[in-house]
Amino acid sequence: MATEPQTGSGSGGTRVRKSQINVVLFSGGSGTSEITRSLRKHSQIALKILINAYDDGHSTGRLRAFIPGMLGPSDVRKNLLRLMPLTERSQVSLKEVSEYRLKVGISREDALRFVGRIVEGNLQVVTCTPLPDTLGSAFSHLACWQMQTLQAYLRTFVAFLLEQEALGRAFDFTDCALGNLYFAGCYLEQGRDFNRTIDAFSQFHDVDPGMLLNITQGENLFLAAKKESGAFVLNEGSLVAAQDSAPISELFLLDEQLYRTSVEDAPEPPDGWGPLLNRAHRVPEANPAAATALREADVIIYGPGTQHSSLFPSYMTVGVSEAIAANATADKVFIGNIHRDFDIQEDDASDLARKLLAAMSRKGQTSVEWRDVVSHFFVQGSDETTYSRAKYVPFDKSRFSFPLETVKERDWEGLEGRHAGGYVLDELRQIVQTRIDVELVQVHHMVSFVLPVLNEAATIEAVLRALTGLDLQPLGLNKEVIVVDGGSTDGTAEKACGMRNVRVFGLPRVIGRGAAMRLGIEKSRGNLIVFFPGDSEYRVQDLPGLVGSLVNSSFRAVFGTRAVKCTDLTDRLKQIYQNDRMLYLTSKYGGMLLSVMTLLLYNRYVSDVLSSVKGYDAELLRSLKLESDGIDLETEIVAKLSHKREYFLEMPVDYKPRTRAEGKKIRSSDGLAALKALIRYRLKA
Repeated sequence: MATEPQTGSGSGGTRVRKSQINVVLFSGGSGTSEITRSLRKHSQIALKILINAYDDGHSTGRLRAFIPGMLGPSDVRKNLLRLMPLTERSQVSLKEVSEYRLKVGISREDALRFVGRIVEGNLQVVTCTPLPDTLGSAFSHLACWQMQTLQAYLRTFVAFLLEQEALGRAFDFTDCALGNLYFAGCYLEQGRDFNRTIDAFSQFHDVDPGMLLNITQGENLFLAAKKESGAFVLNEGSLVAAQDSAPISELFLLDEQLYRTSVEDAPEPPDGWGPLLNRAHRVPEANPAAATALREADVIIYGPGTQHSSLFPSYMTVGVSEAIAANATADKVFIGNIHRDFDIQEDDASDLARKLLAAMSRKGQTSVEWRDVVSHFFVQGSDETTYSRAKYVPFDKSRFSFPLETVKERDWEGLEGRHAGGYVLDELRQIVQTRIDVELVQVHHMVSFVLPVLNEAATIEAVLRALTGLDLQPLGLNKEVIVVDGGSTDGTAEKACGMRNVRVFGLPRVIGRGAAMRLGIEKSRGNLIVFFPGDSEYRVQDLPGLVGSLVNSSFRAVFGTRAVKCTDLTDRLKQIYQNDRMLYLTSKYGGMLLSVMTLLLYNRYVSDVLSSVKGYDAELLRSLKLESDGIDLETEIVAKLSHKREYFLEMPVDYKPRTRAEGKKIRSSDGLAALKALIRYRLKA
């Protein structure tokens, strides 16, 4: 890690300024996907991910049964596909190949022909088991070394399969991920050393060895559980599947031989499963590399996911809680689930936090003080006005077992049920910078589109459909859409609430556009905020260009201007205001006056001060401490940005104006209020 000494001002000694921070994330399958991606793309974060590999469901379980001694490959593959770079076409192709699944019900003969064609390099479409077009294209774009390595892994697996078939053992290929098959071949090539296989598999995916670590030394253990109802769940696959809602009270890890002979498909013992599972429970030793990573971490994250299979069993490993407790300087953050899973149908955030501590203690084998292993709890906040909370893991302050000052409660949701990874990263960034002398660069991750609306029932659904369908992935961004209703009486809010992936908030009464915008800023979770109207006057298609300018330039404020693409302002305004000559004159010359006054007062010329399409860096916008409730908020922003000597960019946008009859709302008094704000904030400077 690159460091440089800096003289401390408090103690008179020397402290270390870090240019990178070490982050260790306990992960499972998909639960931490967005968090991983956000951490991975931050150049100042050195990330290590810890997993267990007890997965034994579906094709993974069949592979584990077919190759004795091997843990489950699925979580290894899923995490590596998130960690691997995707800058080259060959890397994207390898990801596509790894994720491809053999069709459900495929015969042994067709599966072997399919795999055989890959091994032989015979990828042309033929009548016998043709490769799907997308898969054939992916293979054709692999680098030579990738193809050769993949072929070698599959060749090794097929050779093992034929040996086993000669002994009367068969393998069912149905719905098996191709990546799991060549992982199995890699495992066999690595002398059946699971942890060494992860390192080799990481290199194959252009991921540094040691970035993904198995929490144990590779013991092939199987997971079982007891429920509060007294029922037992005898494998990991059933633990993560649909089941009754009784909470899980105890976890067991079982040796492979005992599991195969006495638990899997075995009759229940006369005295029940409890005595056998308690006698057979085995706790593995920690992988030394994982323990070292925990001792050296600046931040330790207990991720969300399937808690009783992906996460709690990892904490039960001997040496894990000891390494975490020995690291007295790290921030240790528990990130609770957003949605309920099958294994936590009755658990709330307090239950999950207490179960984490119980797992760390390994059923009382060791004493664990909560302050030694957790410093912050991130829990999903409840906003009853926005959406139904029935499927969410609840947080009840009165039931929480730990000090509330350690809790960060807010809406963490990005994609449905998953954390907005960049939002989590922003919170971690603030926590770390209070303790470590490191200036973490902000990475843009999410755009919050804020729509202040008032009586826009005729257009709101079409605008929201266009916005929710907007693809910002080429810019590396997620998005959220927020509607702030200013007191509509025509059903605008109800229509917005009926749209998927839209967050809706309302003002208690009609206050003004500025108040709606300020509430939108308060509720936004993105580190970019873009204002957009709900009236169809502006085109959603102009937004990627505006957002791209925020991401790829030094500008932290970008305004969409209607003036550049307007060929005849007089005709356009006459069309809008028709016979109302006073409104026509005030609109035409009032806009010009605002631009001229901005130039005179602030030495900035803004061609379209009252444009409804503007984008900002969220930190910058919040730093302005905005006050106005009406349209004068627009000129307050211009004034305060000018005081900060902040540059802003204007970009042309298309504009299709409405008439007064169609719902145009701006009045001459609005323009006057905007002008007064320009003058008022100049006098305050």
